[in-house]
Amino acid sequence: MLTLRYLLAVVAAVAATAAAAVAVSNAFRSSQAPLVSAAMSIIAGGTAHLDTPVSVRQYLAYYHYAGGRWILANSTGIPVYVLGLGQCPQSIASLLGKTYAQSNATVVLTNCVLVMPWVEGNAITHYAATCRSGTDFRPEAAEVEASGVRVRLVLVFC
Repeated sequence: MLTLRYLLAVVAAVAATAAAAVAVSNAFRSSQAPLVSAAMSIIAGGTAHLDTPVSVRQYLAYYHYAGGRWILANSTGIPVYVLGLGQCPQSIASLLGKTYAQSNATVVLTNCVLVMPWVEGNAITHYAATCRSGTDFRPEAAEVEASGVRVRLVLVFC
């Protein structure tokens, strides 16, 4: 009889732990949702509003053409900016060495959403903010073309 009681106690403890993990996971996802929504709106060219101010960070990277495709690197090439919303890391080195398209330009990290510069054909789009924190974000684009490469800088006013 004692063994059955212990078994039931273990099962109850496992169920409580699983329920707590699901609750924490759902809370984490819901806290990221406003940042993801703002980033997606910026990429689509629309305005975004957040209820609480978030930190804004910029990273400098470079797109260079190698092996028949554009690759994001930490040096040499066309300088581009990566936009970070939230509590972003000091370095994004682990995200370099890849090509980003509009469909995967949003990278979600813990408490941070990055808007990566993306390539479509010979057009590169990247994002730079005019602030270090904010709640309202309004993108405005400017383009330049040189040597067959079109570079589109989206200034994000906040």
